[in-house]
Amino acid sequence: MQLNPLIYNLGRCNLFAGIPVGQLEEIFSKVKHRICKFLPGELIQEQGSSCEEMLVLLLGEVKAQMQDFSGKIVQIERIKAPSILASGFIFASYSRLPVDIVAIDHVTILYMDRTGIISICGNNERFLVNLLGDMGDRLTTLAEKVWLLSLNTISQKLAHFLLKKASENGPEFELKITREELADAFSVARPSLSRVFGEFTSGGIISQDGKKIKILDENTLKRIMGEPADL
Repeated sequence: MQLNPLIYNLGRCNLFAGIPVGQLEEIFSKVKHRICKFLPGELIQEQGSSCEEMLVLLLGEVKAQMQDFSGKIVQIERIKAPSILASGFIFASYSRLPVDIVAIDHVTILYMDRTGIISICGNNERFLVNLLGDMGDRLTTLAEKVWLLSLNTISQKLAHFLLKKASENGPEFELKITREELADAFSVARPSLSRVFGEFTSGGIISQDGKKIKILDENTLKRIMGEPADL
């Protein structure tokens, strides 16, 4: 069986980390799979659709979004390759996708049959550990998003976001998403978020140069969050 060359790059994806190429060849010679390509803006998977296959993002970037009761599209997150998409839903008792998955740029998706995934888990311990690790990471991310939405003010949400980015990248970093996308993630209006950005800048808490942000006063951000400031 001739395998798609993309499959040989799967070692970059956490799901297949530590699995030798020979084992990958064996896995994909036995498991039903397909590879599809999508154009920017194209709908990959619709909200409410049945999850009969696992989706692995091989190339490109996608966004998960849903429509609220007023008809507004709310972006939940952006995901870059290589990544697994909605790994937990394929095994849920109600295996329906809760979001739309939309291509941001040119995207390539690997679809793997659920029955085949279960078979691999029973025969390849490394694959099973990787899959459980991904599910655990997704739960951690979800818990953080729920906590973020529980914050009372936009200032608190933005302070938390900036502190997290600073802990990951240092006091200077570049925003990888637009203000509109960040506002969607916070479930707030874009003008309101821009106002708070302006307040943080004029108050000497941060400086901005295009998409580049520098944290000038970390202690004030912590006080906004209700955390103890550094002495």
